[in-house]
Amino acid sequence: MHLFKNDDRIVKTHTEWSKYRQIKKIKTIMTVIVIVICFSVLAGAVTVWLQVKPFLRKKAAASKAASSQTSSAQSGLPIYSDNFGLTLVNSANKLPDGYKIQLGSFSGVNVDERIVPALEKMFGDAEKAGAPLLLKGGYVSTEKQNELFKAYAQELIKSKKLSEVKAESLAQDAVGKGGYNENQTGLSVTISADGVKDGSVFASTKQYNWLIKNCVNYGFVLRYPEDKTAFTGMQYDPCRFRYVGEDNALQMRKFSMCLEEYVSYKNEQS
Repeated sequence: MHLFKNDDRIVKTHTEWSKYRQIKKIKTIMTVIVIVICFSVLAGAVTVWLQVKPFLRKKAAASKAASSQTSSAQSGLPIYSDNFGLTLVNSANKLPDGYKIQLGSFSGVNVDERIVPALEKMFGDAEKAGAPLLLKGGYVSTEKQNELFKAYAQELIKSKKLSEVKAESLAQDAVGKGGYNENQTGLSVTISADGVKDGSVFASTKQYNWLIKNCVNYGFVLRYPEDKTAFTGMQYDPCRFRYVGEDNALQMRKFSMCLEEYVSYKNEQS
């Protein structure tokens, strides 16, 4: 290399500067090429991901469903579709037209026969645990429910001197009109303990404590929780439990959701 001193600095010759600029230019071009290749690869990866993502999501959902079914199957209880377990009936949601209940009975109370195995197992396990349960109510026909609703409203009119409109509003919160009440599904049950007549008393019993802790393992949830009245539209009732299926019940507990919230959540997911 031909170098010479100039003001105590080393200076490159013209030829060397020309080579230096060529090398720098080549490096710049190579850098641009590398960047273009990287962007091309990234764009291709994003395109492939967008195409594969729906497939992976469906596969994951199928795997989760299979896992859930296995979980329920291990409990020895029947597995039903959400169309059955998550039927929502309240003051804003009428019992679906053509809804068919498969009427059966457990402990002398009418319920949908499809939930009988879950009731049998739950009541049996509660007894073994020293917390025997008493089934006090189940399916009520639309006609009978209307009778109960009107009777309750009339009692409020007489005892509290309320207007008919106010009395019926309160009756809806406590009893519910026929066709707009869980009782017509055959999936809702009233549970208590022997010798206990008041719901508030039942809430302090060992039976209630056992039930609240274990009911989800049999597919049941507390239907009208105390902190969810704004969603359910019904007064807190420690005696009313609702069958939703084991996997749904476990999810509802995990998310701290009542049935109205959970059904809305499921609809958003689908």
